[in-house]
Amino acid sequence: MKTIRLLFFSLLLALSAFAQSEPATRTLYFVRHGACDYNDPDDKTGNPLLPLGRAQAALVGDRLASFPIKFSSVTSSEFTRARETGDIIAAKLGLNCARNGMLNECTPAATGYPSKPEQAGVDAQLTQAWQYYSTPAAGAPRHELLACHGNVIRWFVCRALGVDPRRWRQMEIANGSITIIEIRPGGVVRLLMFNDISHVPVTQQTWTGQGPAWPMPEQPKSK
Repeated sequence: MKTIRLLFFSLLLALSAFAQSEPATRTLYFVRHGACDYNDPDDKTGNPLLPLGRAQAALVGDRLASFPIKFSSVTSSEFTRARETGDIIAAKLGLNCARNGMLNECTPAATGYPSKPEQAGVDAQLTQAWQYYSTPAAGAPRHELLACHGNVIRWFVCRALGVDPRRWRQMEIANGSITIIEIRPGGVVRLLMFNDISHVPVTQQTWTGQGPAWPMPEQPKSK
């Protein structure tokens, strides 16, 4: 009898380990940081959120908190504007915000723009981030929030669509917008949503460049 019980518990442990290793859907919720002070000369430790940017982050936090899911984690880049955005959203979700330097702002190579020597390192950084985040979850579905930057998000969208990532500049993206990429158990990647900014009133929207041709507040000056 003792031998049978041991075999039974061994089987349960084996089945549990198998279930935990089975691939599952991983959903990435990218949020572009809120509007920030681009007059600060230090791009990494400076550029804090403007009051408008903090309001944008709170609005996106409320929107995400209304989703019928439980977020598994919140992660931001190491840059101040993304850290502050991630922290505001994480507080709305009852979570802590981790940091990941692979999500740091950078300028990858782009179609129609001359390449620079340093972009080889940038492309390597983003490729590493893609390899890390584009794998299925293990054991149970995961919903991961990533607070980062417009260039990073647009580059990821190109990869999700299977197009040349150097075409990332052909997309405009708003501060506080939500982009959702799903990685299914078999490794198939799907873009579910890009640049959803419906939770931010038009009068509080800020975009890359000049944004759409409708009345908006004055856009923060890019460097």
